[in-house]
Amino acid sequence: MKYLPLVWTGLWRKTARTIFTLVSIVAAFALYGMLQGIDTTLKQSVNRGRLNVLITRSPTGLPLPLADLHQIEAVHGVTRVTPRSLFIGNYQSAHNPVIALPIDPDSFFAVNSMYSVSPTQRAAFRRTRTGALVAQGLAQRLAWKIGDEIPIHAINAQKKDGTSDWTFQVVGTFDTPGYPARDQPLLLMNYPYFDIAREKDAGTVQFYQEAIADASQATAVSNAIDDLFTNSPNRTRTETERSDAQGQLAQVGDLDFFVVAIVAAAFATLLLVVGSTLMQAYRERIREFAVMKTLGFTDWGILTLVLSEALLLTLGSAVLGLLVAYAMLSALALMTRATGGASLLGLHWSVVLIGIAFALLLALASALPAAWRAQRLSITDALAVAR
Repeated sequence: MKYLPLVWTGLWRKTARTIFTLVSIVAAFALYGMLQGIDTTLKQSVNRGRLNVLITRSPTGLPLPLADLHQIEAVHGVTRVTPRSLFIGNYQSAHNPVIALPIDPDSFFAVNSMYSVSPTQRAAFRRTRTGALVAQGLAQRLAWKIGDEIPIHAINAQKKDGTSDWTFQVVGTFDTPGYPARDQPLLLMNYPYFDIAREKDAGTVQFYQEAIADASQATAVSNAIDDLFTNSPNRTRTETERSDAQGQLAQVGDLDFFVVAIVAAAFATLLLVVGSTLMQAYRERIREFAVMKTLGFTDWGILTLVLSEALLLTLGSAVLGLLVAYAMLSALALMTRATGGASLLGLHWSVVLIGIAFALLLALASALPAAWRAQRLSITDALAVAR
């Protein structure tokens, strides 16, 4: 601890240069934290996908006939099938988006057990044609309560009467503890109400969910389902819920490649900047190191001093950069919640640990050449160079 003031003084010997280096490191680690935080969050979201639940879609993205339901139910290994559709709308303004899921209440909750609804409210939903179950977070945010009549303006689901306004009666709420849907603006509606009232695509669904008895047989069951419709104009592609989520994410692009490429470029540049800065600081302090050795500082003491300055600068700046990334991700999560989106964004502890390890490697790689020269420097040579 007695050397800490000496380390601190040496670090701020050139204030402008230290500030510039600090800002560079903070920016690089903030970028690293943001990119890795988003990438890790997306991967965690994908890994939540279940292996014992299949998703059957049309490879063209078109809706599938509801009539396919009974054929899929008959496939060996399938225990339950539920159709899924959706429309996107808003309540009163675009600032209050709502995602409505038209579902079959008898099969949906059997396949999606993470939706927690009381038996009384589920029964009310089943017998109320225009009934709606609302995510608890959405109900709290918009001050909806059971018995309210709520109008939702649909963006992609026009009604037969030419309007896009759908009216629902809130009959209950649901929660999905530990799942992304908990913070999404979800509303569950009865599929018959949606199918009869909509203008287009009546008698179709967006996709099917199938619960299977054995997750290890997912590929065989998927192939059996797709084989049913090989010669049909409505061909299907079936895969596990996790694989489906991975496919949706892959459409965005190879995020891992982009993240690694950007972070690698940033750290390579940072290594050059910090390394050249520390070497310049060493050359300016040759006479100072000679005087310190004259006063009794050992060679290894000088090496430790130089390394300590680099570690303090790099680690301190890295931690500050990761805190900036954490604050930015938290703010983004709050903004997402305010508009009804998921709030999984955050800085995972593994990202922080890897960032600190990077900071240590950066400090050692950039400071060792200067520290080694300072350690091997002789007093007479140093004084001769200083002249």
